[in-house]
Amino acid sequence: MHGGFVMEKPLGRVGGDPGMLVSLALLVGVGLACLYSASYGFALSLGKPAGYFAVRQLFWMAPAALVFAFGAFLPLDAARRWIGAAVVGCLILLVLPFVPGIGITKNGASRWFGFGGQMFQPSELFKPVVVLYLAHILSKKGEKLGDVVNGVLPPMIVVMAGALIVLAQNDFSTAVLVIALAVVMFWISGVPLSFFAAIGSVGLPLVALSVLTSDYRLKRVLGFIAPGYDPADLSYQVNGSLRAIRSGGFWGKGIGQGTLKLRSIPEVQSDFVFAAWVEETGFVGVLAFAAMWIVFLWRAFRVAFRSEDTFRSHLAFGMACYLGIQTLVNVMVASGAAPATGIPLPFFSSGGSSLVSVALGAGLLFNVSRSVNHG
Repeated sequence: MHGGFVMEKPLGRVGGDPGMLVSLALLVGVGLACLYSASYGFALSLGKPAGYFAVRQLFWMAPAALVFAFGAFLPLDAARRWIGAAVVGCLILLVLPFVPGIGITKNGASRWFGFGGQMFQPSELFKPVVVLYLAHILSKKGEKLGDVVNGVLPPMIVVMAGALIVLAQNDFSTAVLVIALAVVMFWISGVPLSFFAAIGSVGLPLVALSVLTSDYRLKRVLGFIAPGYDPADLSYQVNGSLRAIRSGGFWGKGIGQGTLKLRSIPEVQSDFVFAAWVEETGFVGVLAFAAMWIVFLWRAFRVAFRSEDTFRSHLAFGMACYLGIQTLVNVMVASGAAPATGIPLPFFSSGGSSLVSVALGAGLLFNVSRSVNHG
């Protein structure tokens, strides 16, 4: 991989990685079907139509498709001049949930703003934008990254500013994910190991302090460490998820035939939609789910390593990590391998903000693939 200018193909020549596009289409289609099957019982219990959550997700498909197309055909070299403004715009959006009249607070978290009944979670958009920003600034700085003060500190300040605002929204898991993505981007850029040692020595105690000073976060960690200690409270969601997963067996109960999803997993349409999928499709469904994601991420990382300039390589690698890490964390939570978080499952969980965010990430990945030789 080396620096240089790469001209994107014109709109008339779409190009791109067909394997990535096919696997992405499968993820979107299967994700929507899974969401409907997982959520219809919960929708009926709320007095809504059976397809309430699926139709809402379908409504968000239109803007997500536009965002994907924008990311896929954006002239990346020309767009680099506006990345700084995009980051500033995202930071402003992150503050809007605190503005009276448009900010929306739910369950003690101020993560959304909205008008006329429509809500948007700006922290979701910040994730792909921060990857785009870091790919640009770190590839631009190049050899200066050995100078921590002038090379690494400025972009780190931008990342920490966004992460602290997200943390103030009471969204600990997204703040940690943003920082984790930044660490990945610094690592692939060749930042000295001493920087990571310093980050770890400061960051890990701060994470521990953040958990210990929050009853809500401490309960989630205790529920993970000792799932049987208070199953009616600390581990209710995770235990319900595990029961649903185990009940799926090898073949599953059949699409639409799951029962535990109806009464054992609160908000199954969101963070625990994977449990409903496994209950109905079993171990075979797990293999199919893994196959779709493995193919997509394989094609994404393949694009990253074949890219002809540093910026595009970093961009593709960072976006693949964003989608891959978020998927892994969600599946680990649903399987009881990680403390419960609010991280949605890309293309499967209900939520328009998340769908738009992952569509932008996938679009930018496809954009990079359009400048790569797939022969």
